[in-house]
Amino acid sequence: MNNRQGVMTALITTAAAGAAIYGITKGVQNGTFQRLPGQLSNVMKNPAVQQFTEPLQNIGNNENMQQLTNTLGSSNTQQQNQNNINNSL
Repeated sequence: MNNRQGVMTALITTAAAGAAIYGITKGVQNGTFQRLPGQLSNVMKNPAVQQFTEPLQNIGNNENMQQLTNTLGSSNTQQQNQNNINNSL
């Protein structure tokens, strides 16, 4: 990797982290984060938002989706077991 690119990436990452820390610090100092949970609660009670989020919640509660998740989880476990057996040989 080009050394200049690595230095620039590290610099940008450090600057973004610093900006996030600064923003969070200011938000805590001026009380913005104290009001945030109440504001989110009010937004979630809005009928337009509920109309959007309800189908998304139903996707996770769908029995077919749960079966698919279980199937994928068990096949992944089986594949990991087979890989462990192959690696031990």
